[in-house]
Amino acid sequence: MSDSNILLIIFAVAIGTYFLRVSGLLLSTRLKKFKYVDSLLESIPATLLIALIIPPILKEGIVGIIASLFVIGVMIKSKNIFLSMSIGVFIIYLNRSNLLF
Repeated sequence: MSDSNILLIIFAVAIGTYFLRVSGLLLSTRLKKFKYVDSLLESIPATLLIALIIPPILKEGIVGIIASLFVIGVMIKSKNIFLSMSIGVFIIYLNRSNLLF
C-alpha cells in the first residue's frame, strides 16, 4: 500500500468521525421532541456498563463471579471504590497466579 493510499484512508476516517460527531449533536436537538427517545437515552449508560462488565466476569469463570461479589460487598460496606476494585483485582491476580485454589 502506498503512502498516498494510507493518507487517503486516514483522511476519510477523520472526515467520517467528524461527521458522525456533528450529526449526533445536530440530531440530538431534534430527537428530544419524542418522549420515547428520552427514556431510551436514559437507559443507554446502564446498558453499556453491563455490556462492558459482564463479559470479563464470565470469562474468569466462578472466580470472576466470586471477585465481583466481593467487590459489591466491600463497596456496600465501605463506600470506597478504590478499595473494592483493588480487592477484586487482587482476587483475580491470586487466581491467575494459581495461589487461590
